Amino acid sequence: MDTYQLAALEARIQNWKQNFGSSQLTESDIDELAVLLKDTYLELHAVNLSDDEAWLVATHRIGQPETAEVQAQKPSTNNANRNWMMMLWGAVGVLILQAIFIIMPQVFNQTVISVFKPDNSDSFIKNEYYAMAVILFVLFVLVTLRSGYFINRFTNSLTKNASLYAIVAIVAGLWAGFCSYITFVKYPMAATINGYSDDTRKAFSVLMFGFYFPLIFVAAFATIRYYARESVTFQEFNRNINWKHAIILGLLAQTPIQFSHIFSGSDAVRMTIIISLSILLFSIIGWMLSYSKNALSSIAAAQVAPLFIWIIGSVMNEQARFIFFIFYIAKVIALVSSYYIGKIRHQPEVALAQ
Repeated sequence: MDTYQLAALEARIQNWKQNFGSSQLTESDIDELAVLLKDTYLELHAVNLSDDEAWLVATHRIGQPETAEVQAQKPSTNNANRNWMMMLWGAVGVLILQAIFIIMPQVFNQTVISVFKPDNSDSFIKNEYYAMAVILFVLFVLVTLRSGYFINRFTNSLTKNASLYAIVAIVAGLWAGFCSYITFVKYPMAATINGYSDDTRKAFSVLMFGFYFPLIFVAAFATIRYYARESVTFQEFNRNINWKHAIILGLLAQTPIQFSHIFSGSDAVRMTIIISLSILLFSIIGWMLSYSKNALSSIAAAQVAPLFIWIIGSVMNEQARFIFFIFYIAKVIALVSSYYIGKIRHQPEVALAQ
């Protein structure tokens, strides 16, 4: 749509909102309905409906003001699920913002100084912190003033791209957790000159994993569970796994495997633990994919995270290339073999469901 058409649509929506003047809906509720109306209209317009046809169908789907008001005020499980999901996303969002504005400046202080080469490093870093604090305050005010708009846009976007948002929650959330751990390693909190012992650092790593991973996992699952009706039951979810779901599963399986590197003991013991955990988790994924209607693309997507770890590990540590290759192959073999075993066992059931 061109600028003129968009302006005409906005004017049309504003006139439509006037119908709710005597209703008991809040301004936020009306704005949410208006966003839904606009998104519906644009979707219909994209499939070659005329302006009037798209508007007629979109307003019919929203309903008359009386109907929309009843539906908006009706308490439901979906509203509770949505509030729960938004709370989880708020927690993940705080972790990400903390990593960007609190942790990253500490980690990259020396890099920033080496780039700008200020005359007074301490004064430069101090002013940097003050500037970031002012920026955060201004952003907070702007978001607060337009909170209804941002929440509506975000939730409507989640409706269309739930799987992609789940991937973002996993990747960005784990990145935020990793940044927090790096800060702990770089700036030990112990009073002794050597900081914490290796065993204490490992224990702290387990604690951080126990905090970040469940939070990120639940946020990703709640996003898919709320917006994907096919995930109401576990078996139905397996049947409808697509490549985006498979990427999520691969990321979730790879995360505890990465943390298993911190286990103490000899290299042989640590390698046994890593391979055993890899076989277990990716065998479960392969079994889940044996129900899927999109099995081949899902298998390829599920091994993206292990493939990435293999490539990055081989580049960063050339001496351990063969070990990284063994880790990767173990996951692929577990994934594919479990898929074919499950396919043979569940073939009649899958055929009946299809």
